[in-house]
Parts: sequence; C-alpha cells; structure tokens
Amino acid sequence: MNINFKSFAISAFILLPVISTTVINSKSANAATRVAFARGSYCGSYSGNFSGGREFILNLGGGQTFTARNTGGGVQYDISVSGATGYVYGNKVSSNQINYQIPRRGDYYIYIKSSTAYNSVEFCAY
Repeated sequence: MNINFKSFAISAFILLPVISTTVINSKSANAATRVAFARGSYCGSYSGNFSGGREFILNLGGGQTFTARNTGGGVQYDISVSGATGYVYGNKVSSNQINYQIPRRGDYYIYIKSSTAYNSVEFCAY
C-alpha cells in the first residue's frame, strides 16, 4: 500500500479548521448558565436536561445560606458547590434539599447531575 505524503498533508491541512471548529463548538455547548434572581426575590429556578450534568454560576454574598432544592421528579445524585475558597460542603436538610453556608462574596459554581433527563431545581440565597 502506497501512501502519497503530499496528498495526506494537504488533506490534513484542509480538515484542520473543521476539526478545530468542532472542538470549540462542543466546549461552548457545555457553558455554565448564570442565574440571577428577580429584583426583590431570594429564589430562582431552572428546568431542563440534567442527565449529562449542568453547571450554573451564582453571585452570592458572604454569610448567606444558599439552598439547592430538587423540585422535579428525578433524583439529584450529584451536586457540588465551589467558589474562590474551594468546595463548599452542604448540609442535607431533607431528601430533596441541601443548604450551604457561603464563606465569602463572589461567583459560585453549582454542578448538578440527575438520574432523569428532565428535572427542575430551585436556588435560594438568604
């Protein structure tokens, strides 16, 4: 089997932009969703597909209690909260709610994965 190096090099050069575009697009598809509460409200919610995992960003204040509550039919089997000081460990107060004490003001990343494709979650900060 003869491989023409020049043809191979030209094909690789032509396909490179297609491969690069695919990688960039797949990263942007997994971007975190910023959650902002309505003026005067302490809570916000999100419904959608959590089966592949979903990341959210919330700006929280130091000393606040942040709650994540499963309001859908699925089971949240993975939730993590992290910020400038690292991971924040929660206190499970019921089968569908976890409370977190926020150590300092800043953006916090909340990652949720569910056992079902469609689910709903409510975020509150007091």
